[in-house]
Amino acid sequence: MRTTFGQEILTRKVVDAAGDLLGHLADFIVDVDTGNIVAILVVTESGIDPNELPWPTSEGLLSVPVEEVANVGTVVELSR
Repeated sequence: MRTTFGQEILTRKVVDAAGDLLGHLADFIVDVDTGNIVAILVVTESGIDPNELPWPTSEGLLSVPVEEVANVGTVVELSR
């Protein structure tokens, strides 16, 4: 995997299964033992209360497990 991969997807829009904008991709968490991405960190849109969402927050960012990601293209689509 090229090191530019991370830079290519950062700031992409993150949408839910209905296509509604949740926020933008800020970063991701990598398991240092396996090298796998285990979660994406999302800056939520203003007006969205992260406390009402099913995922935890970390340092103000929504931490969405990678299992919740349905597709990564021009936008990051979640499975719900």
